[in-house]
Amino acid sequence: MYVVPDLGVGGAERHVTTLLPNLDRARFDPSVICIGEEGQLFGDLIAGGVPAFALHRSKRQALGALRDLVRAMRAQRPDVVITRGYNAEALGRIAAWLARVPASIVWVHNYGDDEPRGRFRYLADRVLDRRTAAYFGVAQAQIRYMTDDLGYPADKITVIYNGVDTAEFDTGSARDAVADLGLWEGDPVVGIVAALRPEKDHATFVRAARQVADAVPAARFLIVGDGVMRSEIENLVAELDLGARVVLTGSRSDIPALLRAMDVVVLSSRGVECFPLAVLEAMAAGRPAVCTAVGGVPEMVADGETGYLVPPRDPYQLAQRLIDLLTDEPARARMGAAARARVETHFSLKASIAAAEQAVEEVVYR
Repeated sequence: MYVVPDLGVGGAERHVTTLLPNLDRARFDPSVICIGEEGQLFGDLIAGGVPAFALHRSKRQALGALRDLVRAMRAQRPDVVITRGYNAEALGRIAAWLARVPASIVWVHNYGDDEPRGRFRYLADRVLDRRTAAYFGVAQAQIRYMTDDLGYPADKITVIYNGVDTAEFDTGSARDAVADLGLWEGDPVVGIVAALRPEKDHATFVRAARQVADAVPAARFLIVGDGVMRSEIENLVAELDLGARVVLTGSRSDIPALLRAMDVVVLSSRGVECFPLAVLEAMAAGRPAVCTAVGGVPEMVADGETGYLVPPRDPYQLAQRLIDLLTDEPARARMGAAARARVETHFSLKASIAAAEQAVEEVVYR
């Protein structure tokens, strides 16, 4: 049983909706509980044949959520409960303890906290560690954060890389799929796929776009995603006189087609990025990526081979690397092919699922 806050749009949420439907049903019987609302990705679980339901509980209804979780666990009698997200990590592990579930796992998808954890949260983690069989991470870069900042025992930590199904990402042109966005055949396109949240630092991307547009006048820029920063990003686009050069698409479900319409993909996160699926998907689509060297990103992008790594909050360096790629088609093709090959050999969905299955079985049988 996987317990999460909700299944809104995000990398950690997509991990759940990708992993569980693909587990070997001869060995695993997965289910999901959302403490809050269902979220936009909830339907993906149902379509994948995974039983799931939402409690519709708010943070102020923690006791009610705990009661609901205990009832569900006693009814389903899972062998293991996996939790992700703070309220799920606390309530899910307490419920598993009360329902006498044999094993609990916390799956960590972040590389830091926007705000320091309070004393209550720290103490709760210390107490619940006694009832926690393992902590899973998604990048080697997380280990120091998990041990030093969160205080998790190193011998309980296992890293399982995310993976993507390369079959979903054809490397051919897909400009016709985004004709409604005003892109034309021949336009060099730089794109970013990320929720419009502060930590994604779209402002650095937009400022770099201004410099790229001056050097490559035909360049166009796609910002795929939605969120609380949309109005600020739109204002910055207008302030920098980028006008129709930048297209904010909002949330889209046709990510593979959009990636195929891009020549270069960007990640401009400022420091708390962990192991972003958007970068893996860009690589699977055969596109070079220019990314900030934060979190687990250097474990994904081979600098100078599959793309480039740049410092965070540095629009000049980001722009220079984008200009390098947009003005060198052979380099783009070479790096894109290398990116696709790296995903196939290191970050395939098949390998990720197999590693997760093995890790969960080891915890349960131990």
